[in-house]
Amino acid sequence: MVTMKILGFESLEPIMVFDKLCFPTDYWREEDWKDLLLDERSIYYAWMDGDKIVGNVFIYNWKGEKDYIKIMNVAIHPDYRKQGLARKMLNHVKEEMEKLDMKRFLGETRATNFAMQKVFEDCGYYLNRVEENYYHHPEESAYKYVLEL
Repeated sequence: MVTMKILGFESLEPIMVFDKLCFPTDYWREEDWKDLLLDERSIYYAWMDGDKIVGNVFIYNWKGEKDYIKIMNVAIHPDYRKQGLARKMLNHVKEEMEKLDMKRFLGETRATNFAMQKVFEDCGYYLNRVEENYYHHPEESAYKYVLEL
């Protein structure tokens, strides 16, 4: 049974293993994960199957400064894709952040990641702009999405 949980710095190792599994050529550096997981504005929502991470939405809450939620990372384990887990997680994040009176959400995905583009659009996000050469490993443009409640 898959359940949602918030993970923190104590889960650094499994978070990094999951990130490398989902993004084998463009995973985050250990230093970046350490900095962000220790930042009180960051929240790592995980779908868990027992003690195994099978999905995540990692956000940064800019409330009071820039007043938006930044979707930093969304990933679903290859064996759990096409089950609606990414949509459910993004909708959960929206509901949780609405309780904090957050009304604006920003996220991006690779130009070739059609599945994530559809997830954003299915969750009510709109394509705001395309940023050329945003990603590396490989070089690729980003589709920048916005949700405003």
